[in-house]
Order: sequence, then C-alpha cells, then structure tokens
Amino acid sequence: MNARALVLGIIAVMGITLVVVSQQGKTRSTRKAVVGLDAPEFVLQDAEGGELRLSSLKGKTVFVHFWASWCKECREEMPRIQALHDRKKADPSFVFISVIYNEDPAVSRAWLKENGYAFPVYVDPDGSAARDYGLTGVPETFIIDEGGVLRQRVLGPANWDRIS
Repeated sequence: MNARALVLGIIAVMGITLVVVSQQGKTRSTRKAVVGLDAPEFVLQDAEGGELRLSSLKGKTVFVHFWASWCKECREEMPRIQALHDRKKADPSFVFISVIYNEDPAVSRAWLKENGYAFPVYVDPDGSAARDYGLTGVPETFIIDEGGVLRQRVLGPANWDRIS
C-alpha cells in the first residue's frame, strides 16, 4: 500500500510540475470571445506593417470580418462587404476591419484587386486573433460596440445591407 501511495504521489507531483512549467512564459490572455463580454484584445498588421490594436478603437463600433479568397462563400459575400465598407467609410464612429485568414496576404490582395474590391485588409500574423475569437471557419464576423463589448458573432456569409 505504501508503494502505491508513493507512486501516486510522484505522478501527482510530476503532473503539477508539467502544468506549472507549461504556463511559464505565457503572458497573453487565453480568454475566448464571448458575446456579451469584453472582446479580447488583438493586434493586426496592415499592408505596410503598421499595427492596429483593438484597444485603440474604444468609442467606436468595430466590424471584424475574417475571410480568404479560396473560400467560395467569402467570394460570394464580397459585393455586400464592399457595399458596407462604401456606406460606412465616412462614418468616424465605425471601423471596418477585414482580416485575411489562412492565406498568403499577397494572394488575397491580388484577388481583391483583380475583382475590383477596395477596402483595408489586415493580417493576423501569428493567428492569435483567430484563436482568441474561436474562429470556426470563414467567413466569420464579429461586431464590437463602442465600449469594447462583443455584441454579435456571425457565422458564414450575411446580408450586411441592414447595418446603417
């Protein structure tokens, strides 16, 4: 019985040690996006390598749209995405963020240009925004209110004509 208790004790200590060691060096939040709660911070890059942080957009409604040119539904949704961007680009209280997902940014930007789409495109360089927002596929869209609260998550393509 004592040998069994000793083995179980050693296993428990090893398990705790593994958990502690695996957590060392992790400074990023692992909280996931939940509708009704504060949206997780993200840092995206624009075409010139400049950074865009969600925290810098407080006081604005933020529309975050993940997509890829290889995605059939994304391609079909693009005219509505462009129309939304065109309608809202002069509104200082609305920020339109298009995020390339799982694709070479040069390929995405070339596809947009070939098809006459012109809106800002960002890259999620390490995929952390997609992970933190629990992306299940593309297209997927998140709407964050002026206070930084995630108000809506839209899976798949949508009709964006109703956003005024």
